[in-house]
Amino acid sequence: MAIDYRLELAPAPAGLAVRILDGDRDLSVSVRRGTTLLVRGVLREPMLRIGPGGVFVNAASPTAQSDKLVATGSGWKRVNSASSYTWHEHRLAPAGQSGRFAIPVELDGRASAIAGTFVRVSKPALWPWLGFGAVLAAATALVARRRSLRLPLAVVLAAAGGTAAFAATVTFALRDRPTGGVAWLPVGAAIGVALALGVPLVRLHGRRRGQAAGLAGAVAAAVVIETLPVFWHGEVISALPGNVARLACALALVGGACAAAVSLLPEFDG
Repeated sequence: MAIDYRLELAPAPAGLAVRILDGDRDLSVSVRRGTTLLVRGVLREPMLRIGPGGVFVNAASPTAQSDKLVATGSGWKRVNSASSYTWHEHRLAPAGQSGRFAIPVELDGRASAIAGTFVRVSKPALWPWLGFGAVLAAATALVARRRSLRLPLAVVLAAAGGTAAFAATVTFALRDRPTGGVAWLPVGAAIGVALALGVPLVRLHGRRRGQAAGLAGAVAAAVVIETLPVFWHGEVISALPGNVARLACALALVGGACAAAVSLLPEFDG
């Protein structure tokens, strides 16, 4: 969900569409109807063929075997009947601070290449997010000094943290999938958790509502712990801009933890 470099593709040859998925090393190619694409491996051996008959992988290609596109063998193996294919392409691995990559291909027998560049992305500054967390925690502690405000404070923090955690989960699910498309399982799970925790937060009252807020906040904070790398890697792989995704993660983590902490304080009113 976060890496240290950005890959940028050069314009693809006519008849060929190319995408880099996940911001990493997953390459997706598709050909125009009636066009045949041959992708060559590291040793320039025929590796992959996409054309009118579907997608074929050369079982004898050392590159195809290394990338686990096919088991060891010989001959062309048909893997599907589509005009597109996605695979983990190790030749997109960056080296140094910047550079170029070129994967040799043939399009209807004409030599060409899938080419582009990679650039190292500077690490983001950490202090704004630490400052944000410190300010939110300090404000929570200040407001929580008034016992009459503890219950609404816990509810507001839980709602904000839960919404932010939901947004973070969905924005990463929309992009962080090697085969492209949407990772529907995390999205569905996020919707289910949101309903399971949000309904009691709305319907309950008094201390039980405070307990529900604490549980919701704790879950929100736990959900985004795995997203912490976004704060020290420059390129965030999400449907939202990098800093917006970081803000959602920070709010879910700190807001959720604060809601859980406030819910443990005594003497909720109402």
